[in-house]
Amino acid sequence: MMHTMIRKIYLLLLICAFGCLSACRQNSRSDISELENCDSIPSSIKRLVKAVADNDSVTFASLVSYPLARPYPLRNIDTPEQMRGYYSVMVDDSLRRVLTSSKPGDWEEYGWRGWSLQRGDYVWVDADLYAVDYISARERAMLDSLTTADMGSLHRDLAEGWIPEMCLQTQEDNAVMRIDSRKDASIHPRYRLLIYPAGSNLQGVPPYMLNGYCELEGTAGTRVYMFGTPSGREIRFVPDIPDGSTPMVEFPDTVVAVTPAYWLDLIK
Repeated sequence: MMHTMIRKIYLLLLICAFGCLSACRQNSRSDISELENCDSIPSSIKRLVKAVADNDSVTFASLVSYPLARPYPLRNIDTPEQMRGYYSVMVDDSLRRVLTSSKPGDWEEYGWRGWSLQRGDYVWVDADLYAVDYISARERAMLDSLTTADMGSLHRDLAEGWIPEMCLQTQEDNAVMRIDSRKDASIHPRYRLLIYPAGSNLQGVPPYMLNGYCELEGTAGTRVYMFGTPSGREIRFVPDIPDGSTPMVEFPDTVVAVTPAYWLDLIK
C-alpha cells in the first residue's frame, strides 16, 4: 500500500515537473513571438534573439561578424570557436533578458549602420552581429584586473591616473606605441601617446611622451587621435578603418604602418 502511494506521489511530481517545464518553454517562446512575427524586423535580429533565448552558443557564434571588439585590455573575439567559449562571459542574464524581452519598437534602424537595440546601448546588427556595446559584470571584473596588471607593469612615474586605451606595434621594426586615457575624463590632456623604439625597455620611461585628444568624425563617429609634438606639429592616428586596410600612424614627415598589439603579451 505504502509503495503504491509513493509511486503515485512520484508520478504526480513528474507530471507537475513536466508541466512546469512545458510552461517555461512556452513562456520563453511567447516572449520572443511578437518579434519573430513582425515583418519589419530583419531575420538577422530574429535569429540572434532566438539563439539567445535558446542559450545556443553555437548558433550565436555563427551570427557574429569577426573580429568582435571588446574594450581593451580585454581581447577581441576573432573566431566562432573563441565566441562559443566566451559566450557565457559576455551574454549574461541581464543581456539575455534585454534581448529576449525586446519588442519590435525597441529596435531602430540607423541607415547603413544597421539596427540597434535601445539606442545603441546593447548590440548592433546588420547582416550579422557586428558590435556589442554592452559590458557584462564578469567582463567588468576582468577589465579591472587586467587594467591593474597593465598599468602596474609601467614605470611608477607613468601609472598614476591613467588607464590603457590601446597598444600598437610598427610593422617595419616592431617599435611599440601605447595610447592611454585619463581615469578622470575631466582632466586635460585627456590622452597620451608613449613611443618605445625597437629594443627599448617597456618597463622604463620611453623617450617620447606626447599629449593629445580624440575627436569623433563623420556619421560613423570614427575615432581620430591627435598628439602634439614639441615642434608644434601633430601626429594623427585613426584606429578604425572601415575597409579593413592597414592602420597608419601619420607623423609630420612620414607614415608608419601599425598592427594592434597586446601590452601584457609584450612585457612577458
